[in-house]
Amino acid sequence: MSEILLLHTSETNRSFGGMPPLGLSWIASFLESKGFPADLVDMQISHAGIDQILQSAKPRIVGLSGTTHTRFEAFELARRIKHHDRQITVLFGGPHATFTADDTLRHVDSIDVVVRGEGEYAMLELADYLLHGRNPHSAICGISYRQNGHIVHTPSATRIGRLDDLPLPKRVPGDIRRYDLKMDFLDVQGTSIITSRGCPVGCTFCSASIMFGKTVSYRSARAVVDEIQMLVHDFGFGGIKIFDSTFTLRKSHVESICAEMVRRKLIVPWECEVRVNTVTKDLLRIMRSAGCYYISFGIESGSNAVLKKMHKNITTDQAEAVLTWARELGIKSKVFFTFGHIGETMDDAKQTFRFMESHRRSIDTFGSSVGIRIYPGTAVEGYAKSIGCLSGSFSWSLPYEERRNEELGADPTVPILLGPGMGWDELRALERRHILFWMKDLISSMRVLRDQWRLHHGKKWWGIVKGLVLRGRILRKYGADVGHEGT
Repeated sequence: MSEILLLHTSETNRSFGGMPPLGLSWIASFLESKGFPADLVDMQISHAGIDQILQSAKPRIVGLSGTTHTRFEAFELARRIKHHDRQITVLFGGPHATFTADDTLRHVDSIDVVVRGEGEYAMLELADYLLHGRNPHSAICGISYRQNGHIVHTPSATRIGRLDDLPLPKRVPGDIRRYDLKMDFLDVQGTSIITSRGCPVGCTFCSASIMFGKTVSYRSARAVVDEIQMLVHDFGFGGIKIFDSTFTLRKSHVESICAEMVRRKLIVPWECEVRVNTVTKDLLRIMRSAGCYYISFGIESGSNAVLKKMHKNITTDQAEAVLTWARELGIKSKVFFTFGHIGETMDDAKQTFRFMESHRRSIDTFGSSVGIRIYPGTAVEGYAKSIGCLSGSFSWSLPYEERRNEELGADPTVPILLGPGMGWDELRALERRHILFWMKDLISSMRVLRDQWRLHHGKKWWGIVKGLVLRGRILRKYGADVGHEGT
C-alpha cells in the first residue's frame, strides 16, 4: 500500500485519447527511485470509480494532473477526494495548473497545493514534508499554497538539465496494453515516448515555451533507444510515437538517436512532430532509414503575414519544400491548419484554403480546425483579455460553457478567440468551407470516423453524430451567405 496516489484525469467529452500520461508516469518512477512508493491510476483506462480507488489505496497524498480541457473533471475529483477524507492532501499539477495557480487556489477549496512547472523534485520535497515533516512549504521551489488566508507562490524551480538523471517513466504491464493507440496507416498498436522537454519558439497560441522558459533539455540517444527497445521487446509494441514538442529542434539529437537505432538493428516504425525550418532533406533521409514513416507539423496558415503575427518563424516556401521532400522519400505527412489567429482576416483564411487545396495530394492527413482555443499562459490569452474577448472577471476555475463552440467541433468549456473582423459569423463561414473541404476527401473523412470509433469503442458515437448534425446546420443556415468566397 502506497501513501501517495497519482491520478490522471480523463476528459468527459474527449475527441482524442489512448495516450499514457508520461509526465505523471515520470513523477511516479522518480518518487519510487527515492524511496516513496506511488500508485498511478489513469482514469482514461481505469474500470474503478474514484471512491473505490481511494478505499483501496488509502493515500495520504493525492496528486492530480489535468489540462485546460480536463480542469473541471480534476476539480470534481478533488472535491470527491476531500469528501472521502478531509485529511488527504490534494495536489494539482500540469501546464494548466502552472499558469492558473492563483486562480485555482482562490476558487477551488479542495485543492491544497499547486505544483508549477516540472513536477519531479517539487513532488519529492512535498512527499518528504507531508509524510516525514522535513522542509516546510516555504522551502520548496515551484509550488503555490494557502497560508493564513493568503496565497503564497514560492520561487520557480530550476529546470532539470539532465533528463537521463530521471528513471524511465513508470509503466504497469497490465495497464499499458489497455491503451488503444494505433500507428496510423499500419494498424499496429503503438505507444508514446518523450526524448526532450521544452520549446524555444514562442507561438502565440502555445504555452510550451513559457512552461519551460524557452530552454530545451534532452535525453541521450542511449537512454531513448533503451526505452524503445524495452517497449518493443518487453511489451510487444509495434511502433513508437515521439511526443516531443518538436523532435527536430537539434539536428545532432535526431542524428544520434537514428544512428543508435540503426546500430542496434532496431528498425521499428515511428512518427514525430517536426518544424519545417529545422529539417533538411538529408535529415529526413536519415530519419527514414531509422524507421520514421510519418511526420506531423503545423503550417497553421497559408498567409506569411499571419505566420509572422503568430511568431511561428516559418514561411510557406519552407513548408512546401518539406512536403516535397517527404513525398520523395516515402514519408507520410500530417499537417495542421488553424483559422482565427490574432489579426487574421478572411482574405488570409482564403490563402490558407488555397494552400490546402493546392497541396491536397501531397498531404496524407489534414489536422485542421476553425477557432483558436484560448489557453492560460499564452499570448493569445493576453490578447483576448486586452480586447475584451475574455472579461476582467473571467476565471479558469469557475463554470464556463459556450455551446456555440460545438458548431466548430470545439470543446464548449474552452474559450475561443473572437477578434476584430473574426467573430462568430466569420468563424461559422470558415467552418462551412472547412466542412466542404473535409467532405471532398472521402478517405480522410472515413479515417476520422474510424479513429473516433476506435478511441471511444462506440461509447462516444452519439457525440460524433451530434457534431456532424451541428455542422450540417451550419451548411444549411450559412450556405447562401458564404457561397461566393472565391478561391
